[in-house]
Amino acid sequence: MPIDPPALGPLLGNTVSTVISPFYTLFSTNATYCFTARTNLTNHRTETETLEGNLLRVEQRITDGERNGLIPTAEAERWVQRANQAISEEAANRESFGNMRRIFGCSLNCWGNYKTSKQAAEKVDVVRKCIISTPLPENITRIQPPPPVQEMPGTSMSAESRNLQYALQYIKDDPTVGMIGIWGPGGVGKTHLLININNSLGEGMTFNFVLFVTASRGCSVEKVQSQIIERLGLQVTGSESKIRATIYEYLKTKSFLVLLDDLWDKINLENVGIPYPLGNVENLKRKVVLTTRLRKVCGQMEVRKELKVPYLQEHEAWQLFERKIGAETLSSPYIEALARVLMKELKGLPLALTTIGKAMYQKDTAQWETAIQYMRQSCCTDDKDPIELGMETNVFRQLKFSYDKLRNKTLRDCFLTCALWQEDARIPKVDLAQCWMGLGLVNEKYIESSFTKSYSLIAELTAVCLLEDIEDSYGFVKVHDVIRDMAVWISCDCGENNDKWIVRAPAGEDKKVIIPWDKAEYISLMSNRLTELDHVGFNPDPIKLRILCLRGNRLNEKVVAEAIKNCTSLTYLDLSSNSLRSIPEELCSFEKLEYLNLSENELQLTELPLYIGKLVNLKFLYLTNTSIRTIPSEVISSLKALQVIDLRTVWELYGITVREPYLKGRAYSLGVLFREFDSLPQLKALGITAIGFDEFDSLRVAANLPLRYLTLIKLDKLCLSDFLLNYFARSTLYDLVITSCDNLEQIIVRHDTRQPNNHFSSLNQLSIFLVPKLKEIAWMGPTPASILPRLTYLEVCSCDSLLHLSWVMYLPRLEQIHILQCDSMVQAFMRCHGDKLCNVQEKKITFPCLKFLYLQGNQSLDTIGDDGMEFPSLEKLVLMQCPTVKRLPFQLNSMPVRLKELGFYDVQEWERLEFEEGVKTFLRPALKFGTYRF
Repeated sequence: MPIDPPALGPLLGNTVSTVISPFYTLFSTNATYCFTARTNLTNHRTETETLEGNLLRVEQRITDGERNGLIPTAEAERWVQRANQAISEEAANRESFGNMRRIFGCSLNCWGNYKTSKQAAEKVDVVRKCIISTPLPENITRIQPPPPVQEMPGTSMSAESRNLQYALQYIKDDPTVGMIGIWGPGGVGKTHLLININNSLGEGMTFNFVLFVTASRGCSVEKVQSQIIERLGLQVTGSESKIRATIYEYLKTKSFLVLLDDLWDKINLENVGIPYPLGNVENLKRKVVLTTRLRKVCGQMEVRKELKVPYLQEHEAWQLFERKIGAETLSSPYIEALARVLMKELKGLPLALTTIGKAMYQKDTAQWETAIQYMRQSCCTDDKDPIELGMETNVFRQLKFSYDKLRNKTLRDCFLTCALWQEDARIPKVDLAQCWMGLGLVNEKYIESSFTKSYSLIAELTAVCLLEDIEDSYGFVKVHDVIRDMAVWISCDCGENNDKWIVRAPAGEDKKVIIPWDKAEYISLMSNRLTELDHVGFNPDPIKLRILCLRGNRLNEKVVAEAIKNCTSLTYLDLSSNSLRSIPEELCSFEKLEYLNLSENELQLTELPLYIGKLVNLKFLYLTNTSIRTIPSEVISSLKALQVIDLRTVWELYGITVREPYLKGRAYSLGVLFREFDSLPQLKALGITAIGFDEFDSLRVAANLPLRYLTLIKLDKLCLSDFLLNYFARSTLYDLVITSCDNLEQIIVRHDTRQPNNHFSSLNQLSIFLVPKLKEIAWMGPTPASILPRLTYLEVCSCDSLLHLSWVMYLPRLEQIHILQCDSMVQAFMRCHGDKLCNVQEKKITFPCLKFLYLQGNQSLDTIGDDGMEFPSLEKLVLMQCPTVKRLPFQLNSMPVRLKELGFYDVQEWERLEFEEGVKTFLRPALKFGTYRF
């Protein structure tokens, strides 16, 4: 049948449209790329600029976070990578288009136009997706994960040690054991064993985290929680239950080992947040190792494996005793025989062996025979177990030998006062010295002589192991808890009068502390966070209390007034770091009071009350970081016995606004105050804060006062040469702080023709922080060593514009340098830096006495110093969160031969450093990773 021609039209039209239309669309779309290149590239560039802005904000947030110890999230890192790639592609495409040859602004390269236009059109969608997926601020950074094991300071234990082998076997190999208990008498080496367990778990460890927690007497859930969240870097505050939930959620999917040291009572670890059950649970290892003096605690804590730390066997005891005495002391066979006899009397207690062994260093025959006789009279009989007879008493009597051998009563009394601090306390040496001075145990003509003598006494007590230096902290000491208990026992007439000295471990604000006010002579309730005190009550006999330490509580003025109103025999009162808003008027009845510390209280007054003038015997008055700025002349004129007064404060730095009327005339008031102080005949030391140029200028009035501590705030210019015209700057100034000077760009030290030999003869500590525009300390003539001959400690923090500290390299007595958050500093020390005076000294040995160098958070730091720079005395170097450091200045011919510790936060900080061959091998034994506190 023939087809009608008109009917073919629609049929052919649809067919042609179906077949040809896709080809036409494809051709027209691609063809337009040749003519829309500039438009497509412009659109691509516009969107990329938006992406670049987002990238800049994300990278800034990452940088800010890193300064605070945070690291970028995986999401943020992936997004930054994608964004950089998209930006690079746009730039390359734009550059390709720009390189094409043109005539009258038009490109004749159709194929080039086509490619760049098409790529711009396609990639603009990639950029838009990247913009949409920009991470939210809270998803950009996260807390840096803590290192799995934080090595603890302490002497290493032989790998063959039976106790160490047994403990590691229970921890690593026994899946049924979750709780392990290590017990034994005080001073036998339980903490030493626990530290060695911690330090033995680095290589091949099957735990995600090892957590070392110090419990001590009076331990609470809160105390354990605080140490765990600090160790894990968890950012959480609030109730105990909230912190518990946070710790639990963090640990529930991880393998962990908790090392709980010095536990005295049962503690519920589930309330802490430790996931239960313990042991091997679904491919996770959860273990706890505790140490205690009391076996019953092992039962209370449901210990499944006990390990008793015994006294040392005779050959082990002799090896330890021999090391502590020294080979020179044992050069005589007869003295060696006597030493073996004395060693047996100590019954294998490591602490006693160490303490008495050092005490017998270089002693003669008669002293050895006396020591043996003494110990035989004091010790228990050989056929009885000293634990069963009252181990503490026998240990105390043995350790008391070192106490009795102290050279005079002053030194013995100084040692006993160390027991006023709580267990495991890090005691600042300066606080100990101030305490001894306040108690009248140290009283030299000049304050500097008193501090020097105090530090000498601390060294003596440390040398006989009654005090211990803290390895990770300069300027602090501690007392072993057994020795501290012994000191309290001695103070209580060797246990005959146990209410004479009352020292309470931290109990918590909810605990009631019963105090025998009518019997005690010394009471210390430091750091208990108490809000209430047991009342004295009526007693017809006078209260004998002479020393009261309430530092570190939460007591208000009403509680304090009610508690102490009848304690009229007080000579020493420490109320620092409490919640006082006023000064109790009851203090005015304490006519015997010689030492009063009200520091770190938010007092709601700026002037010292008139009734303080009744404390006519007051010698030491500490008001640091309070609002007190002036003292009435009537008060000063009454305090004729005053030797030390410290009014320093940096309260302006904590956001407290000072009213303008108060600021006006302050320089005049300070000048009047200085004139009043000049009338005090016994004044030995003064501490003040000068705010602004007017107050700084008024220091001229104080030129002849014994100003020891000075804080300078809000200065726009500072010339130390002019400052040295003040007598106190040349003679008594010991500690200088320059802080919160927003516009100070330069500290100048120039040659002074008026007094060319001027220098800071006593300045020991210099701190410069929060001076963001400070670029340099300019030495215009004199050398740093001639101006600062006794500077020992230097701290520079948050000086964002400071480029280097090269001027310190040749200071003759500088021992410690702390440099923190100086973000413009690329190289801390350099021999050639444009200072001709320093270049003259180029051939001298650098840092002759520097023992400790600490650098943290310096974001641009590339290296510490020039290659080959010398550090002959360096013992500890810590580099924390300095992300751009690539090298250290050490070379094979200039190694720090005394280096004991090289600290980093984690192994990555160490591995990115570049070294000359052989240097890394030399430094490796000193490596330590983890956080530091100073």
